[in-house]
Amino acid sequence: MKKRNIMILVFMLVIGFASITSTLVINGTLNLGFNTTSFDADVIFTRAETPYGKASIGETKKEITFETEKLENVNQTSILEFDVTNKSKDYDASVTINCGLTEEFRSYSEYVRIDTNLESPFELVSSETKTGQVTVEMIKAFNEELTKDIQFECKLIATPKERDTLGEEYIPSTKYVDPVLNGADPILKENLVPVTISDNGEVTYANTSKEWYNYENKEWANAVILVDSPSKEYQEGNIIQENDIESYFVWIPRYRYQIFNEGNYTEAIRSKPETSIAKEIQIKFESNSIEPSTGSKVNEWLTHPAFTNFDVNGLWVGKFETGYKDASDTSSAQVNLIDSSKVIVKPNVYSWRSSTVSNMFKTAYNYERNLDSHMMKNTEWGAVAYLSHSKYGINTEIRINNNSNHLTGYAATDETDQSSHPGVSGTTSNVTLPYNTPTGYKSSTTGNITGIYDMSGGAFEYVAGYMNSTSDASGFIEEELVTYSKYLDLYPDGTTITSYNNRILGDATGEMGPFYSYADNDGTLRNHNSWYGDWGNFIDYGAIWFHRGNGFSTGILAGQFCIGRDTGQNSPGIGFRLTLSIK
Repeated sequence: MKKRNIMILVFMLVIGFASITSTLVINGTLNLGFNTTSFDADVIFTRAETPYGKASIGETKKEITFETEKLENVNQTSILEFDVTNKSKDYDASVTINCGLTEEFRSYSEYVRIDTNLESPFELVSSETKTGQVTVEMIKAFNEELTKDIQFECKLIATPKERDTLGEEYIPSTKYVDPVLNGADPILKENLVPVTISDNGEVTYANTSKEWYNYENKEWANAVILVDSPSKEYQEGNIIQENDIESYFVWIPRYRYQIFNEGNYTEAIRSKPETSIAKEIQIKFESNSIEPSTGSKVNEWLTHPAFTNFDVNGLWVGKFETGYKDASDTSSAQVNLIDSSKVIVKPNVYSWRSSTVSNMFKTAYNYERNLDSHMMKNTEWGAVAYLSHSKYGINTEIRINNNSNHLTGYAATDETDQSSHPGVSGTTSNVTLPYNTPTGYKSSTTGNITGIYDMSGGAFEYVAGYMNSTSDASGFIEEELVTYSKYLDLYPDGTTITSYNNRILGDATGEMGPFYSYADNDGTLRNHNSWYGDWGNFIDYGAIWFHRGNGFSTGILAGQFCIGRDTGQNSPGIGFRLTLSIK
């Protein structure tokens, strides 16, 4: 006898309607309801994702819970994508699907549209997986000030169909997770290819069902984006040719950190400290499914704002400073334009410099819109810097990239003097060595090849952090700063170069104090932090945009905790970095 199963997917919507702005927040569950036949355990959920929020499958694989962020405009949508798998070797299945508001809430159908991409009925043969998508769209504003829970359901009715032959054995797909990350594991989407990198720099397509990163061992997850037309199709286990790689990225998992300094400094002390106060930063990884920590005082815990800004489980950060594709020397990488096609993020390439902040920002923003690419924010720089100085990173100062040609991924040799300013720089192997050498590893955030490079020295790096001023030379117009505000860290007006108290907790500026003013070997009086003597100038009216890391010749002033500033105009020594904030 054929068996019949009914699977019911129930979605809970919380819809907040305001008189000015219509908002839609969806919190939901999908439940598979079965009778007691032997076919019950054979149809399960095997994947659930929503690009704009959170989704997870329950332990029984019969339930999906999810929530989305606010939909603030008519025609905005929220999409839930899920996989349904037939594990049975004995039966195929014919499945019908029907979605709609429940009877109690059908009067709201003029405001919400619910669609699915699955035709009804569809076949789900033995061991097959089908991907379903449910789209909720706000189609009309509701002009009353109220919030109301609205429920809809999708009913899947599966009728088993006997087979003449035994079907294929179902082999569940597995995904490696690092237990220390507590659910903040890397998110891979579309063009991102997971990779492992050997000590000599050889790149291999990673098998994601096996361990390919281990943050306890300071082995951070890496991924690459391939060029438009790679010379061959790659599979798991294949070595990927360097010429087929366009950009490298490294995963920074979401975390909270224990505040070690509130950063409320307003001046630099006129002396030089005898010792560094650098300390291991205490970090605990967490997923975005838990309530963020909101501490503001020493010893309290704060979920780093780089993650809460986009409500993501982590960030993919450019492994190297952004390079200029096809540049043949350092001068040909000085180009002031918007052109995402010229982006490369690779070792041993010339850093793209001499662009205005606006051109850098728009180039980064348009690079991979589907991966939410953007110019690194000041707080995002801080997130990487803090992780680097924890037990999961190098936990000391990153070695300077002192390559005077602005080549990415280099590190100063042990023999060079970087104890003051200026430091020793150059291009020969007795002065600087590449990323895939024991010396090169010291310029990585992990002290090995899996980390992020060029955060000390190389080019200065503009970051998307500024204060409002009429002296802005970045190329932005006022309306654009509003449009892109989510991708910019805005600081209070009226700051000075010692207004460290205007820091954003987590941005690795004020928290690196107290600050000291003393002369370097060149006789110039400068502000320095109290960790490693890195340069410490906050933004002010004359230079309203932050840059970080410092340059190849700056010696002691360079480092992951360096704070610098400029006008936002193009400069031959300043480049930028990419970040991806996918969900």
